[in-house]
Amino acid sequence: MSPWWLFLFMALGALVLLLRPFFRSHKRAVSRASYDLEVYREQLKELHFDNTRGLISDQDYEAAQTEIERRILVAGGARDLENHTPEKKTWGQWKILLLMIVAVPLFAASLYQTLGSPQLKDEPLAARGLDNQNVGQGEFDQAIEGLVARLKENPNEVEGWILLARTYAFVGRFGDAVSAYREAIALSPQDNDLVTAMGEAIVFSREGMVTPAARRQFEDVLASDPSHQIARYYLGLAHAQTGARENAFAIWSELALDADPGEPWVPQLQKQLAELSEELGRMVPEVANAGALENKPESTSSAGSSGPTAADIEAAGAMSDGDRADMIQSMVERLANRLEANPEDPEGWKRLGNARRVLGELPAAVKAYGRALSITPTDIIALIAQAEISMEIMASGIVPPIAENNYRKVRELDANHLEALWYLGLAASQKGLQEDAKEYWQILLDKLPENSNDARAVQKQLDELR
Repeated sequence: MSPWWLFLFMALGALVLLLRPFFRSHKRAVSRASYDLEVYREQLKELHFDNTRGLISDQDYEAAQTEIERRILVAGGARDLENHTPEKKTWGQWKILLLMIVAVPLFAASLYQTLGSPQLKDEPLAARGLDNQNVGQGEFDQAIEGLVARLKENPNEVEGWILLARTYAFVGRFGDAVSAYREAIALSPQDNDLVTAMGEAIVFSREGMVTPAARRQFEDVLASDPSHQIARYYLGLAHAQTGARENAFAIWSELALDADPGEPWVPQLQKQLAELSEELGRMVPEVANAGALENKPESTSSAGSSGPTAADIEAAGAMSDGDRADMIQSMVERLANRLEANPEDPEGWKRLGNARRVLGELPAAVKAYGRALSITPTDIIALIAQAEISMEIMASGIVPPIAENNYRKVRELDANHLEALWYLGLAASQKGLQEDAKEYWQILLDKLPENSNDARAVQKQLDELR
């Protein structure tokens, strides 16, 4: 059966939609004069109110009232002129109307004749060769939105910033990843892996070029840790990209001798060394224990750059909420078992503590952070996290002893730590030690910006104490 009758019906429907605005009655838009009249009337009301309260004198009131009334007369005249000006009738719109009636069907018919295939059989959606890479994008978007919302409430959660940065990097949003890593570094400035990961994200955002900003990150890392392998690799790459190939060859040759053959970047290092060796006429240096490469299982990437694999996301996306929760729980338990076997890993215990916290297992989270602090007792991040979780357990606003002790240690490490000053003052106030509370909060108030919300909140507490 010929489809032309269907085409004609569709063309008529499209014409109706296109021509509808030409037959619609046009409402007069609100004029500027009418808007001005409303403003002047409101000004008269405010002026009368100010005079009633005694904010302005009668003489000033009368002068201002006279001026506003003069403006009302001018605006009223302009509005009346607009309302009584007849609209011009033009036939231009009818010419456009007739042109569209003829042109739209002809254009649609020619386009359909060229591109259309009405006899083509329907094809299932799954068979159309769509790119499956975007199927799980909604999962990432939801995860990112959840992380961003959580970090707005808890901006000092360094693990949350790291997870957000890794997720951004995994979906290719490297600029956002750099911003998230910067927040994490502000909370943990001594973590060289984070600094390296931020430099790496900058490189990826510039399509593999080691920019001056990225190079500065790697040089900062090497200033404190000259053996850091990832930073050495990228510094060598920076030299190679700027034409300093001798320097790049020297850096990468030394790195090849120290490198673990199981690292994922080692094959790329070998390839680049081979190219440089050919250009410079040098012998290709061998990676240490290179023979173990084939038999060694693939190692995970560094803490700063690792992220979920495509298989992980695909598996998680296909699960029900209950199954996904079970999978997360099993991952946390595997981490706990690994840490029990190798307990000298403070960063691992912190990750476990954060995971327990997210799952709502608060007592276990406090214990995990305690294990991290038993190894690194001066870790401010762990001290604060353990204190916050202990207060979450209390759920009454009371600062428990463990939190108070942690904040005392934090203040010993950083005398200007604002959060420590606040909670130490709160703990003293709850104990009835008013003078101690005043001392802590007055120091805090002096460090806060004037007229900020935080400053006003602290001032309110001080006023209540007095």
